[in-house]
Amino acid sequence: MTIAAILLAAGASRRMGQPKPLLTWGDETLIEFEYGQLAASLVDDIVIVCGNRMEYVRRTLGDAARHIVFNPRWPQGRSTSLAAGAAALLRRTVEEGAPRPDAIVIQNVDQPTRAAIIDRLIMERATGAHDIVQPSYVDAAGAIHGGHPVVVSGRLLEELAAVTEATFGLRAVVQAHPPHRVPFEREPAVWLDLDTPDVLDEARRAFGVTG
Repeated sequence: MTIAAILLAAGASRRMGQPKPLLTWGDETLIEFEYGQLAASLVDDIVIVCGNRMEYVRRTLGDAARHIVFNPRWPQGRSTSLAAGAAALLRRTVEEGAPRPDAIVIQNVDQPTRAAIIDRLIMERATGAHDIVQPSYVDAAGAIHGGHPVVVSGRLLEELAAVTEATFGLRAVVQAHPPHRVPFEREPAVWLDLDTPDVLDEARRAFGVTG
């Protein structure tokens, strides 16, 4: 079983006020932490899609910068970065003879997660007939929501490479292939979203790191 991951880290981070990949996360940056969690998981191949401040991210990642793919269309929206990451995986299968991934983990840089969560979702997809696996959580009002990251079957790689903002990107793929949802109780990593500075302290506490 070959598992790939697409880590989307190309945006402008306007609402955060500073580049999200470079946020302080304990004794490292957020993107270093996320790369480390992916590397510690069952993932075999990683694509990090960058755009804004790419050179800063490249310097921060050091040797791991070899995984970076530049998306020149990053100002046009997150879907262009997902498409760029999926296209990079497709090129590797054609040009480098790399095996086609059986599954792809899709993670946004502003949605940090843990290796254990990634692995549980990967195994759920491997043991079922589901094209998409997604964590779920229950909010304070008792409503059930889909969380992150999402694990997608490798057979949908061409669909991922074709997503656009006009067709609602990953959301359209998830709607076309209703996900199998895996409940995660009391696990804030599946719902935390680092959009604005006011959520950083809560997120760092949840992951046991300092700012």
